[in-house]
Amino acid sequence: MPFYNWDLLPLSQDRPGAAHRRIFGDGMQMQHLIMEPGGTPTKPHNHPDHEEFFYIQAGEWEFTLEGDTRILRPGDVVHVPKGAMHMLRMTTHEPGMLLEVFCPVYNADLAKDRHLFTTDAIRQRTAEAQKTAGSR
Repeated sequence: MPFYNWDLLPLSQDRPGAAHRRIFGDGMQMQHLIMEPGGTPTKPHNHPDHEEFFYIQAGEWEFTLEGDTRILRPGDVVHVPKGAMHMLRMTTHEPGMLLEVFCPVYNADLAKDRHLFTTDAIRQRTAEAQKTAGSR
């Protein structure tokens, strides 16, 4: 079943001070960004074939979308249309968190293993590892 728990998903360090957890559907991707104070901000970039949403959960962020810069706080949401130039950086001295949603899937290579990270698959692997460890 496609049920997930963020805390059980693998955490990838994508740049200094920034880590992601990712979930993949058939045509969309959701990821949780965790940024440490002083973490590396993104550079101005765009996604020609992907639209994206950002939902701010913690921290204060400076977000620039097509030259319009705003300060975002928990509860704020930004829609980035396909091809729109954007960048973000955290401006607070505490950890920040946000959710990103891409449509279509942005990291197709990582999405190939999505079935391994459902709650049921992780629980099954954990139970098998405990059973193997107990039989030693």
